[in-house]
Amino acid sequence: MMRRLTVVFCVSLFFTLLMIGSCASVPVIPNETIVEGTVSEYAIVSSRLAGIQPEQVLYRITIYISTTKAVGNGPDFLRDKVGKDIPFYTKEKLPPQLFGRKVRARVQFRGDERGGLFWVRDIEMR
Repeated sequence: MMRRLTVVFCVSLFFTLLMIGSCASVPVIPNETIVEGTVSEYAIVSSRLAGIQPEQVLYRITIYISTTKAVGNGPDFLRDKVGKDIPFYTKEKLPPQLFGRKVRARVQFRGDERGGLFWVRDIEMR
């Protein structure tokens, strides 16, 4: 009887540790990039669409990337995105006048190995 309880306990502990290990995620390394490009989309969206809780208002702009440059010694997660439309998010209110304009933005990728989003830190019209 005692041996059976020990086996059940060990199996339960194994599966518990397995679940905890698979649920843990590693956050992305610190990064910041300066991008220049043209705003091809401007939208006000629910954070629910991006999988963010609690639900709140987000501003999403899509920028057609013309140049990128890493800030400091960090990685440039956007260097292979030149010539592509990439969505960026922010909680700060963005003016709709950005649409169709050339911009320069300081952005960062936030997330983990399962995914994430690019976030605007600062943006200016050119």
